[in-house]
Amino acid sequence: MLTNRGGVVIVSGVFCLAFGFSTVNYYLVLLGILLILGSVISMPYFELAVDLDNIEITRTIDKEKVFSEDFVFVTVTVKNKGSLRIDYLEVFDTYPEIFTLVLGKSTMTTRLDPGEEKVFSYVLQCRRRGTHKIGPVKLVVHDRLGLHFEQKVFEIYTELLIYPSYQDIRKLEAMGGRRTLGRIFGIHKTKQKGMGTEFFGIRNYFPMDEYRRIDWKATAKTGGIMVREFETEKNIKILILLDTSISMGGGLPDNTKLDYSIRAAVLLAKLALERRDEVGVVAFSNKVHSYVKPRLGKEYFYKILEALANLEPQGGLRMREVMEWVLKRTPKRSFFILLTDLEETSGEIIEACKLARANKNYLMVISPFGPWFEAYPGEMTPVQRALAEAISEELLEQRKKMVDELVKMDVEVIDVGPDDFLPAVVSQYLKAKKKGVALR
Repeated sequence: MLTNRGGVVIVSGVFCLAFGFSTVNYYLVLLGILLILGSVISMPYFELAVDLDNIEITRTIDKEKVFSEDFVFVTVTVKNKGSLRIDYLEVFDTYPEIFTLVLGKSTMTTRLDPGEEKVFSYVLQCRRRGTHKIGPVKLVVHDRLGLHFEQKVFEIYTELLIYPSYQDIRKLEAMGGRRTLGRIFGIHKTKQKGMGTEFFGIRNYFPMDEYRRIDWKATAKTGGIMVREFETEKNIKILILLDTSISMGGGLPDNTKLDYSIRAAVLLAKLALERRDEVGVVAFSNKVHSYVKPRLGKEYFYKILEALANLEPQGGLRMREVMEWVLKRTPKRSFFILLTDLEETSGEIIEACKLARANKNYLMVISPFGPWFEAYPGEMTPVQRALAEAISEELLEQRKKMVDELVKMDVEVIDVGPDDFLPAVVSQYLKAKKKGVALR
């Protein structure tokens, strides 16, 4: 194939040939013939000399699963397995537009001798959760004069799973652990007397008590035999019910109601698993899209991340059918945390909540309120702010009947916006933990 330079050479040759004949200038005619023949004759020679099938491309990445906003180191190796030298080779490694190139270049221009290999690398920042593919690789080979080129696309793809962001957890960890959480969220644990490691209190000795539990100082002071009691922490079984219906896609780009709900689910799962609670996730709309059974273990956190990574708003809401499906697989007395905007048919939601409560499950609804996610107050004009407030009042009135029905079933409903979504989820979990709901 001709390059732009090759096209210019041929057009110039034709011009010289035509102008030379018209002016009887044989030097121009000769020059035109040489330009045209030089371009045409060199083409088959170039095609014979270049064999892109002898080029081997490999791509490696340092991690196949990363968190959103994290970095991936990509390495591309190009090897000439043929017997001819490639003088001018361009390599283009493509990646999704939602990734950001933060270091290096995803292209390389080089010369490859027979048997030689060249390596280049670059760093991408992954900004959007989900499963993404890096690739394909495009090769372009030019001749020495830059008149002709050949290109080939290598359908080489590397799959990368992007977990939801870990930034919220890092911020929580940076607060300083348990004591800071206690000041901010009022963190407590459900206490039960037993053979734990933390001191609970002192009581009188009973014949069945072990001698090693006798507190000799208290015995000396009171004159009666006293024993120490310790506490163990009762754990709860948590199931996060995540609404992924189309209405959950409302909000600013990358900060929709669903995005915030996923962030809240990640934060809640991490915190609960650290505190030895069983945590599971159900993502649903008109059907169940992903399900992770409640279990213990910090390593179980990554299964939950994978279940949340590829969720997108889709479909309507058939919550009653979903709840029936969930109840068949979940023991009674679980703690259900429902993340939904309550914008679908109220009958579906109310019936589903009735089923959950009838099976002796504790249920809490944390609802991202639509108008609070559409735009931030600081970005709106006074007129837009007044209109948003009017819409909010109307929607709140429509939701009031549904919320009243849920409250009658002893289901707590909490409306949240972007600023208080994550703190509300954490604080409500800790309050439930303190109350000892859904003890297992």
